[in-house]
Parts: sequence; structure tokens; C-alpha cells
Amino acid sequence: MPADDDLRERQRRLRGKNIALLCALLAFVALIYVISIVRMGGG
Repeated sequence: MPADDDLRERQRRLRGKNIALLCALLAFVALIYVISIVRMGGG
């Protein structure tokens, strides 16, 4: 069914986008964490 294939493709694309967003968010949190540790440590 073409409609079923289209739905699966959209879900696959959305999942990839969500994973990319999660990675970006985790990288941002890690960056903030590292910056705060450096600032508190006086280094």
C-alpha cells in the first residue's frame, strides 16, 4: 500500500530528527556542565 509506505517513511524521518535533537540537547547540557565545573574550579 502506498499510503502505508508513506506513513512508515514519515515515522522513520521523524524518529531520526528526534534522535538528532536529543544528541544536540545532550551536547549542550554537557557543554554547560563542563563550563560550570571549570568556572567553579577556578581554572
